[in-house]
Amino acid sequence: MTDDLDAQDSEIQDLAADMRERGRSWADIAHELAIPVATAKLAVDQAHHRAAERVARDQIALF
Repeated sequence: MTDDLDAQDSEIQDLAADMRERGRSWADIAHELAIPVATAKLAVDQAHHRAAERVARDQIALF
């Protein structure tokens, strides 16, 4: 069950980050995903953090 919730959280985070990168407002993202604005901001931050970790792992694998 936890894996399902983590996958769902990651999906919401990725959606929020994609919407923000396309210029959508925080209020619009929150409304679209049915989450509070603060949660939308946190979701985008977490998606960016996961992406940075992926890049770091990929770079380590190259060396």
